[in-house]
Amino acid sequence: MRFFIVFFLLPISVFAQQRITGSVQDAESLERLPYVSVINLTTNTWVLTDEEGNFSIGVGELKRVELQFQLLGKKTITRWFDTKNSLDDIKISLADENLRLEEVVVKATKGHTFSEVLFEEEAINQVQAFSLNEVLEQLPGQQISNFSLNEFKPIAFRTVRPNTVSDDGFGNKSFGTAVVVDDIPLSNNENMQSYTANMASPFAANYLGFGDNRAGTGFNGTFSNANFGVDLRQIATQNIEKIEVVQGIPSVKYGDLTSGLIKIDQKAGRSPYLAYASLREGTTEYGVNKGLTLPSGLGFLNVSTSFLDAQANPREAYTNYRRVNSQLMWSWANKEKNIKNSLSLQYGFHLDDVNYDKEERSEKKVKNEQKDWRLTNRFSYHFKPKAFLDYFDFNVNFNFSSQYSFESKAVNNGGKLVGFGTREGVYEGVYTAPRYTSVKAVEGKPLSLYAAGLVYKSISNLNSTHNLSAGFNYRLSDNLGAGRLGSPKTSISQFTNQTGSGSSAFRPYNYADQVQAESQISLFLEDDFTRFYKNKTLRITAGLRADLQNEYLSLSPRVNSALIFNKIKLRAGLGLTAKAPSLNQIYTGYRYYDVVLADFRYPGVYNIGAIQTFVEREDNPNVKPSRSLRTELGADYKFGFATLNITAFYNKLFQGISSQSYAVRRDLAEVAIDDSDLQNPELQITGYRPYYYTESQIANVFESEDYGVETFLNFPSLVFKQLSFGLQASYVRTQDFPGNDRFVKSSDASTPIQFGLYKRGIVNREKLNLGGNLSYHIPQIGLLINVRSEHIIIDNYQRGASLYPYAYIDSQLNKVSIAPSEQNNTDLFGDIIKPDAGYVQPQTEVYHNYHLRISKDFLNGFRFSFYVNNFLDLKPTRLVIENGQLVKRTNPDVVQLSFGTKIEYQF
Repeated sequence: MRFFIVFFLLPISVFAQQRITGSVQDAESLERLPYVSVINLTTNTWVLTDEEGNFSIGVGELKRVELQFQLLGKKTITRWFDTKNSLDDIKISLADENLRLEEVVVKATKGHTFSEVLFEEEAINQVQAFSLNEVLEQLPGQQISNFSLNEFKPIAFRTVRPNTVSDDGFGNKSFGTAVVVDDIPLSNNENMQSYTANMASPFAANYLGFGDNRAGTGFNGTFSNANFGVDLRQIATQNIEKIEVVQGIPSVKYGDLTSGLIKIDQKAGRSPYLAYASLREGTTEYGVNKGLTLPSGLGFLNVSTSFLDAQANPREAYTNYRRVNSQLMWSWANKEKNIKNSLSLQYGFHLDDVNYDKEERSEKKVKNEQKDWRLTNRFSYHFKPKAFLDYFDFNVNFNFSSQYSFESKAVNNGGKLVGFGTREGVYEGVYTAPRYTSVKAVEGKPLSLYAAGLVYKSISNLNSTHNLSAGFNYRLSDNLGAGRLGSPKTSISQFTNQTGSGSSAFRPYNYADQVQAESQISLFLEDDFTRFYKNKTLRITAGLRADLQNEYLSLSPRVNSALIFNKIKLRAGLGLTAKAPSLNQIYTGYRYYDVVLADFRYPGVYNIGAIQTFVEREDNPNVKPSRSLRTELGADYKFGFATLNITAFYNKLFQGISSQSYAVRRDLAEVAIDDSDLQNPELQITGYRPYYYTESQIANVFESEDYGVETFLNFPSLVFKQLSFGLQASYVRTQDFPGNDRFVKSSDASTPIQFGLYKRGIVNREKLNLGGNLSYHIPQIGLLINVRSEHIIIDNYQRGASLYPYAYIDSQLNKVSIAPSEQNNTDLFGDIIKPDAGYVQPQTEVYHNYHLRISKDFLNGFRFSFYVNNFLDLKPTRLVIENGQLVKRTNPDVVQLSFGTKIEYQF
């Protein structure tokens, strides 16, 4: 801490200030360009060009500095300047960013600092992206999937993605993936759109959510994404200028994450009209963008809107997703260009709709509707030269959503006896109708308030610079919705009408009344240090972050370092992160358990049934933030003809969130009926007996480890200038360590043993995939032809066995350990021995995907793009186990042949 304080208190007058002055102009018209962002990458300070395109930026006493010049619609350029030379009247020319540039980067590239990956505009357009999900599938370790927008789209980095979203490891990691748009984090902490949060695993999406798993989506078939990360399909890409993905160790400026960071910069500033239409199979998207210059120096107004309609099957309009995104963004800078402000208002509408009403007997209908309003203001003040601080940022955001999830279907096996009580006791149950409509619904109104402040100071001398920053983050999360709606009478019964049968039961739960607002408060301090030596450069970014989440304090030190030589850069990073639990994981409500005591029926005279309801503990107040240890080592090497980037990593998730069962003992009533008066039969309690069952709660009992290596190899020019080639590869091994026991109910009620406890088997996943990217670019005619390939070499899965109990729960709910030598003793424990033999997925045969893109820029403002996934129509097979036998089947992970097109018109 002293280290940071000393540098903050150093008098700035010790160092003189050199300055670079110059101007920026359009490369073709030579017109001077105002409002160009000039960023000193060495000190992280910035200025804007004035109305005549002039700039002046301080560079301290450094011998060399790196400046970057950015303007919407122009190709960003980066230049090194030697301060020994003249620093006056520097001339910079910016060219339009289109396919007529001499160099176009059409693939994800590694950033220039540590291990971050960058997507610029043409890399975003490399795939036909209807959402952010399709863009990020280009990352090492990810995989192109069959196109579908009829399920929510989560993502996790540097881990092996399972075959289904209902996985504790993937759920924790996707929930811990942060998405930051224009410096404002998107939050899913307030999302409570789950119907059974108080009775199931937090990541059992198919059970918790609303969806249509028959729509051919494959991964989850669910619309609502409570407990998971941000739904990437809700983020359109047309208004995105740049994406930066940090899969390693993020700056301490960013918190509430465990898996990775996605930073998105949206387009802001003057730009021409852009109208576009995109079509792929049953999905269409239309949109228009424009950046207006306001009169009298009032800045710019960016307007964008888009509409998307996605049919799961274009031949059958049963399952549909619609999205509307609209935004107004006003950006302004004062005359001196030392104050910037951006105010934006965003509206989003998302509707999943399923209707089998006239197609099948269940008459299933599902609707998942969400409306979002976001108001954001970002303010930045650049102090004058020789001031104590360089600049100050303050951002604030308010987000409010209205969510409604609904499902109904016809049920023909009615006449079930169900409970409805909300207090413990015995009472007369009610019967469902012989045929009724089962209805479940959730109404959520999540809101969040976010504020962040940052102060920044750069201190430099001839050979080094310290870029010091300190700041805070604050988030308030709440949900004012009516919550889980419905009645036990219209819920599908979880148990039969047999006497003594019971199950967890549904009761309505009002979020507005029961959920308390949760807040997060964070402080951080960071030093980005660079030291220049004669033949090398050392860069170290070190910081400390403190998060107070759900009343738990987490300290997260982080450091990234790089030692840079002429041709090689060596990198290393280490850090801790923390992710707060969601409202849906904390506030689950009471847990209800209904038992059918008796069902007395006298045909034609009376039907009367007895229900006993047990009520267990409310909510999960003790759940802690999940934590992650993240480490990486890497190297970048520049050949004369190519660049090579290699990064090895090890990440450990601990205090992960999962469901944990526990045993419950209750006194179960024994009842009889007094029907001496047939018109008024009465239930009578004749006694009690012990009754045992299990409930579940959410706890920090999950751990996972990921380790592997990823690499980029890029050839800017191959054979001749217009041809470029890139390779990327990723090997990842994931191990999940479930900390929750498996409970097995004893089959012999006469013994004191009630439940056997089993350690769950360790889950191992392993994946190796390679990718290629071959581009042919003719700038004179604005033509780009690109072929991408994917090669899945290894894709293994194994779940360890859980054969014998290691302990049991006795009649007094004591946990009794079983000696290892006795665990397979069927004479003593045969009533609780129910082995799980585990599972081994057979080795996947190597398979390949090849994808084609052709784009053409026309001089009249049109651009036409044509996309084909799996254009060779490959259909490889894989081994699967069916009835205990290995058989070959078409590999479901291979992308199907599909075509798409996109037309853009800029004027």
